[in-house]
Amino acid sequence: MRAADIPNFDKLTDMERLQLAEDLIASVRNPEIFPPDLQHRLELERRWAEYEKNPSIAISEEQFWADVQARRK
Repeated sequence: MRAADIPNFDKLTDMERLQLAEDLIASVRNPEIFPPDLQHRLELERRWAEYEKNPSIAISEEQFWADVQARRK
């Protein structure tokens, strides 16, 4: 299917098109089929959505660097 096959696609606003694209991507049953860069972006978006729901899950910059240093040992 192509965008031209969607009824009234040409009348959708840019925001409606973006929402449609997001809905389509979110509906993919096997996200491992995406190229690695897209998989990475989707994971970042998933994590950001989690943070927006519950900002208390975030760590401080100091905690982040302490974790990095601990993992290097």
